[in-house]
Amino acid sequence: MTSPSKICWTITDEFPGMKSQVIGLAEAIGFPTFHKTCKRKWPWGWLGLPFGNPLHQLTSTSDPLTPPWPDLIISCGRRSAPLALAIKKQSQGKTFCVHIQNPLFNLRAFDLIVSPEHDHLKGPNVISTKGAIHKVTLQKLQEGVEVFGSLFQSLPQPYSTVLIGGNTNRYSMTREAFDQIISHILFIRDKTKGGVLVTPSFRTPFRDVLTKALRGEPNIFLAEIEKVNPYFGMLGIADFIFVTDDSVNMVCEACFTGKPVYVFPLLNHQETKPKKFIEDLVQEGTVRMFQGGIETWTYDPFNDTAKIAALVREKMKL
Repeated sequence: MTSPSKICWTITDEFPGMKSQVIGLAEAIGFPTFHKTCKRKWPWGWLGLPFGNPLHQLTSTSDPLTPPWPDLIISCGRRSAPLALAIKKQSQGKTFCVHIQNPLFNLRAFDLIVSPEHDHLKGPNVISTKGAIHKVTLQKLQEGVEVFGSLFQSLPQPYSTVLIGGNTNRYSMTREAFDQIISHILFIRDKTKGGVLVTPSFRTPFRDVLTKALRGEPNIFLAEIEKVNPYFGMLGIADFIFVTDDSVNMVCEACFTGKPVYVFPLLNHQETKPKKFIEDLVQEGTVRMFQGGIETWTYDPFNDTAKIAALVREKMKL
């Protein structure tokens, strides 16, 4: 269902995980959407606080934020929050403002805050989600298999899809951890006697090492994401999914499928929010830590994106 008269802006900095969340929610709501990648100059961007007029503090490489103002803004991350509220102020409150994650300030100024349960954020305008908002849908999975299924048809079944993360603001993937991931990939191929579909992310280091290690290995498909990224096809066709434990987003996208999801524990990974989130999923039986065994099980897939989209439309009286 769409509302052609309504316009949405999504605002994030350059982090792909944040962009995936705002775009996913915007697509589910159904408005024509324009994404804005924005950074504020130092020190305002570093502080992440609404000092001065944030709209006058953008770097030269940022997308412009100028009127006419949109009907809806979806922002993500504390550095984008001041920009969203500045636009709401300039629009004299006409722009409906949704923020994903904890903005850390002026919570009541937002029309809606979408925060994962592990942030323990409370408030009359705060909606808690089980995990991260994302842009995976059943339709995209089906279309992905239709478009990219031919890339994998020469590989034997079952199909195991491996999602590799990488460096975050809390974790730097070591070469030792990366070598362990490569060992896991080859082990899965040999144990299942099936095909292994591997995709790195834009955060993944040692990409040349990955290519060299897997090039020429039988029954392995390695996605070249700069050229073509058959991500939805790889999720849709998978019998098993394996994902590194550095990203809540990737784990949530994997769990949307309802397929068995194994998590690779990374070395020297400190007690971070992603790790705690995954521990909770393990306890409830949704995912399992990879320890060499490969089995099937069932769980209830979760999809917070559709729920939040319906709530936004309701609050905007659509």
